Amino acid sequence: MSPPLNARTLEARTQAIGRELFAAAKREHASLSALNRWTSQVLSWCLSDPAVKANLLRFIDVLPSLDSPRDIVRHVREYFPPGFRLPAALRFGVSLARPAMVTQGALAALIRNLVQQLAGQFIAEATPEGARRVVEALAARGATCSLDLLGEQVLSVAEAEQYVAACGQLVRQSQAAYAALASPPRRCGPLVNLSVKPSALTPRFDPISPSHSVTEAAEKLMPLLRVAVEEGALLNLDMEQYELRDLTLALAKQLLAACPQDRPALGVVIQAYLTDAEAAVEELLAWLAAHERRLTVRVVKGAYWDAEVAQAAQSHWPAPVHQRKTETDAAFERLTERLLQAHPLVTTAVASHNVRSIAHAMATAELLGQPKEQLEFQLLYGMGDALHGAIVERGYPVRIYTPVGALIPGMAYLVRRILENTANESFLRQDFLHERGADELLQPPVASGEIAGPSEPAGEWRGEPLVDWSKAAQRERMAEALRAVRARLGGHEPLLLGGRWIDTAERLTSRNPAHPEEIIGTVARAHRDQVEEAVQHARRAQPGWAALPVQERVACLRRAAEEMRRQQMELAALAVLEAGKTWREADVEIIEAVDYLDYYSEQMQRLAEGRRLPQPPGERNFYQYRPLGVAAVIAPWNFPAAILMGMTSAALVGGNAAIVKPSEQSAVIALRLIRILADAGVPAGVLQCVPGRGEDVGAALVQHAGTQAILFTGSKAVGLSIIEACGRVAPGQRFLKRAIIEMGGKNAIIVDADADLDAAIQGIVRSAFGYGGQKCSAASRVIVHRAVYERLLPRLIAAVDRLVVGDPADPATDLGPLIEASAQQRLLEAVAHAERMATVAYRSPASRMPSTGHYAPPVIVTDVPAEDRLAREELFGPLLCVARADTLEAAITLANDTDYALTGGIYSRSPAHISRAMEACDVGNFYVNRPITGAMVGRQPFGGHRLSGLGTKAGGPDSLLHLLLPKTISINTARHGMPLE
Repeated sequence: MSPPLNARTLEARTQAIGRELFAAAKREHASLSALNRWTSQVLSWCLSDPAVKANLLRFIDVLPSLDSPRDIVRHVREYFPPGFRLPAALRFGVSLARPAMVTQGALAALIRNLVQQLAGQFIAEATPEGARRVVEALAARGATCSLDLLGEQVLSVAEAEQYVAACGQLVRQSQAAYAALASPPRRCGPLVNLSVKPSALTPRFDPISPSHSVTEAAEKLMPLLRVAVEEGALLNLDMEQYELRDLTLALAKQLLAACPQDRPALGVVIQAYLTDAEAAVEELLAWLAAHERRLTVRVVKGAYWDAEVAQAAQSHWPAPVHQRKTETDAAFERLTERLLQAHPLVTTAVASHNVRSIAHAMATAELLGQPKEQLEFQLLYGMGDALHGAIVERGYPVRIYTPVGALIPGMAYLVRRILENTANESFLRQDFLHERGADELLQPPVASGEIAGPSEPAGEWRGEPLVDWSKAAQRERMAEALRAVRARLGGHEPLLLGGRWIDTAERLTSRNPAHPEEIIGTVARAHRDQVEEAVQHARRAQPGWAALPVQERVACLRRAAEEMRRQQMELAALAVLEAGKTWREADVEIIEAVDYLDYYSEQMQRLAEGRRLPQPPGERNFYQYRPLGVAAVIAPWNFPAAILMGMTSAALVGGNAAIVKPSEQSAVIALRLIRILADAGVPAGVLQCVPGRGEDVGAALVQHAGTQAILFTGSKAVGLSIIEACGRVAPGQRFLKRAIIEMGGKNAIIVDADADLDAAIQGIVRSAFGYGGQKCSAASRVIVHRAVYERLLPRLIAAVDRLVVGDPADPATDLGPLIEASAQQRLLEAVAHAERMATVAYRSPASRMPSTGHYAPPVIVTDVPAEDRLAREELFGPLLCVARADTLEAAITLANDTDYALTGGIYSRSPAHISRAMEACDVGNFYVNRPITGAMVGRQPFGGHRLSGLGTKAGGPDSLLHLLLPKTISINTARHGMPLE
């Protein structure tokens, strides 16, 4: 490692080089041909207003999916309504285009032509065969290129193989092109350079299972790497989202280990905007030194800032990126210095259009005494031509990052990347040299008064952070928790009755659905006698609990939440083993349970203040809330922690007593949670747990005259019977029972003609097959517009085909088992019925199913008759029905044609169609361009109507009202000597 550089000397040299670069770039800019008139107008228009830019980019994003002139004109009108400032050519065309007029075709052709011109500014060639022209054109200007293949997101193994094959073709084409050059340009490293997206090497490049992901990606890339070694080419692993950073570096290390030491053929990218980028570089340099390997490192600022901030906020993580541009710029300079000092382990490529950053890199290399051939500068194709010329003039190698792909679809792909970082105007900006002077551009990056990135508004609900599975420490914690929980399996849990833990003669046995021979544990089985005793204890204890100040009740719940945080990984491990949940599903389950405790505590504190009522002179009015009394909580097996804790905590915090009847299939984790609540200070009798059969204990709780409220999540048949029972008044019963019932759904996702099919397929797979379809919110129907049906179905099948069915204790598993043998049998019977009544478009091969456990294959069924039970009845398993519709209205009608109304969603890029679907789709939770499962407490209150439920919402601002009695108090203060107020 070289000695530290003198900061004052480095800054002086940076300023001198920067001014020379600026002057040279100004001269180059003056001699360059201007952009075509349309491109200049569009770029100026786009940068004039954030709303204009966003709408233009979104329109370009949707354009490739629009087939007819009518559709193009309709989208123009939706994205650019009257009053929206358009360029003159478009404004005139839109004003002429009216429905059924021939001018629509002319306008559509004009728009496609103009976007084609715009795309041509940033995309070099439409096919790999055009690589020769790119190489020759850039070489004539003294530059090499790093080719980047644009295209669809990889959703299947076949698509990954197609991507790798196309990359190989690019390498061969560019190799031939460089070989034919009479005089190759100045270079740093191999002439042939290809940028590769790691997430395109396998459809499952997932940090939760790094070994599996890296092995799959390496297997795909290794043949191409061998070619690169033989041909003297370089493969650059592009850096994508932060969660994939360490996975990408792990892939690079595995590939480097297979490369000859004297023929390095691999490069990676380091993103300076990441707060831990420097630590990652130090770890990488240490590995390179220890393993005697060399590597090319492209240092960039980073292109996903907005997406990273949004992801962190949604997951309640600290943002992984610097919050100010100057912080990123300063980190970029530190990284540049460190990488240049690491030569010859590292060959540095500086990728920036920032004059200051480029000058600083040149000054650093000079002061380190490194020849110019050891430092490369990289610019984006179609941008920075003036800087390109200025850098070449100083004798440094220049490489142009060059996208290759079909122009309009490729432009849409680039636009999606821009939309992920809406602040990234540098992609579009061409004339910064005219707008800003050298003094401004060369300012050192120091702390400034810039506004930091977005933060959550003060006072808004903030939930518990999800586990960040990209962190090795978190993965090891989960693995250790699984080992620890497994070591203690087979224990016994008594029931909780009147403050005492009581055993019974009969027991319920809980088994691992992935390995039915593995007993999770046993629990004491209650009967109707215990129900009677529990109700009497609850009735005696509840008034004292209700009389406590709200803060004391809240304190109990918050202590329970804190203990759940402490036990988070072990509780998640128990959910994996007892409920068959994958690591991610189990984590979300426990986090949701904690969120319910915290959220309902917060909501009850607000409700305890009462509501403000008018207070005329001489009168005081109060609106207060009182508890109902005794609540029976009948919890499901599919969310044994979240829903059980949500219903129980809602009852308790409002001052009610809660008698919990957990599901037989997941009673062990339920008793663990009940013990946490009891240990947190919920008094004897106020909280009780009576595990037992639904037809015995559950029915007794519903029918008992001493229970004021029934909270139930489960099947429609049981839910309807509870509602019916609550409507009957027993002798001596002086109240009407409240029923808070959620009964599931037959949920549909609509895929519109202009949908982003990459996003739609990902969302469908997650919504339909997450937790094996065993969620009441799961998508069991997909209704696809006929225009995209034939394109979507094969890709959807291929995406489902790559799902791994297996033991959820393995983090590489996508689908675990169904909960029990009867559920497995029910699903297999439904598949057999589908084979008779419809078309089974896909069924996972039997050879991929584990030999033991309650597994069912993922299945996709088409051509289902509208009245068939497959299209109407809830199945609770990994079976998806796919239908087609001629119009959006037909799709909405079909989606609504069900007894249920729980969740639904649409994938569309038409603002008008989205608005129509939001209004017309009759569901309790509607999702736009995202999966329809995974509602978050406080953010997406959850619940449905029709035969999905009574319209109540869990985890929302009015959830607790269903467990409280409002009471109005009015006092006359004008008489009997009371003071007038």
